[in-house]
Amino acid sequence: MNEACLSGLTQALGEGEALARCAHRAVLVVFSLAAEGIEPLRLFAANRQVFGQSLFWSSEQGALALAGFGCTEEISPPSGEGERFGASTRAWRQLLERAHQVGPRQAYLCGGFAFDPQVPRSAQWQSFASTSLVLPRLLLLREGEQQHWLFSLWVEPGADVAQCAAALEAEWSLLLARYHQAPAAQLPDGIRAAADPLAADRWQDCVAQAIARIQDGELSKVVLAREVCLQASRSIPCGPLLENLGAAYPQAFLFAFSRGDSCFLGATPERLVRVARGTLSTVALAGTCARGLHEQQDAELGQALLDSAKDRHEHALVVQTLRESLQPYCAMLEIAPQPQLHRLAHVQHLLTPVLGRLRPQVDLLQLVQALHPTPAVGGLPRDQALGYIREHEQLDRGWYAAPVGWLNAEGDGEFAVALRSALIRGNQAHLFAGCGIVGESDPQSEYQETCLKLRTIGEALRPPAASPSVAMSGGQSAL
Repeated sequence: MNEACLSGLTQALGEGEALARCAHRAVLVVFSLAAEGIEPLRLFAANRQVFGQSLFWSSEQGALALAGFGCTEEISPPSGEGERFGASTRAWRQLLERAHQVGPRQAYLCGGFAFDPQVPRSAQWQSFASTSLVLPRLLLLREGEQQHWLFSLWVEPGADVAQCAAALEAEWSLLLARYHQAPAAQLPDGIRAAADPLAADRWQDCVAQAIARIQDGELSKVVLAREVCLQASRSIPCGPLLENLGAAYPQAFLFAFSRGDSCFLGATPERLVRVARGTLSTVALAGTCARGLHEQQDAELGQALLDSAKDRHEHALVVQTLRESLQPYCAMLEIAPQPQLHRLAHVQHLLTPVLGRLRPQVDLLQLVQALHPTPAVGGLPRDQALGYIREHEQLDRGWYAAPVGWLNAEGDGEFAVALRSALIRGNQAHLFAGCGIVGESDPQSEYQETCLKLRTIGEALRPPAASPSVAMSGGQSAL
């Protein structure tokens, strides 16, 4: 940090201390300045565990990227489903009321939510609260060609401003030193899954039971997920795993939220909602098939997906739910009349884009609450489907299939649905995938669809010289 930047930081902290003395309470200082030449993903990989918690986010095509370290403030209300979103909005507004922001960029809050706060936390998810929205102590923000550092700190009345500035500068210098000097990590060889030959049968039996309930008219759709646990010979580094995911899925949202030795990460194709200057954008994403081995087969499979009555019905349910959920918040809502194909490395989906103009005073987390869980990850009717999942899925999803993302002090932000994801804990990787079950579903086909989805993380876990597949439970040779 050059003298001018340090002087600017010191001055901002000094102004905050003066405000704190006047208010007789601490003031949150957020100071930003231009940055150059730093790759956010590499910065995250080199410093993931330095400050206890960290995060990485990259939007589609990498137009916006965030790498955050440490925690100045965490919003984690102890409220139940529904209330946690409103409580988070109120806490964020109260935080901003106590903030003194200096520089070209304002504060960013980053984090996620559990899929279902009513499900008891399993041991593996203990580090991830039902709601955890973090204001990082140090944040690198990249927007297009522009980069900025954001520093945040609570300043008490009478604080030693020079000492506070020196401490932030030391932490910033440590981040950069590790960024430039840390050796490139390598993924371990021989990642294997625990043998469980009955896993596929058990999950397919669960799907068959759900189909029967749907055919009896109790539900229209329910989404059932499963978990595969892989184990490596040594700790799994998140940096090269994220790099592999970013290279293979440049059109996906890339995310990682690290708490100590645990890191939840993924490359999800599904935006939940984005808000920019009062305009929302989202997608309906439901209906899946494999990619073809060559161009003609790929086109044929895609056309079969577009012509599939079962998949079109499942997709239409999602579109209708989006319409009903968003209309109360929008002065204008535009939904494409027909779905299009959205092709990824191993699968292709039906996708319908949605745009809307928000009514005054509508905030981002209101929309997150209205949309989560979408029919693509929960089911329909929503409450009955969630109840069925709680009773029959026998899985703590944690943050899987839940909203993850960011919002800023200007009211903009973006949340994605945390799909194609894994929880990394030391030398273990817990992978998750699910399928939408309707009356026309076939248990074996649904199981094969989860195998396709699991390949997203499974293949990214392979070091370059590894064999062409990662073994998984249930008798499948590749994820």
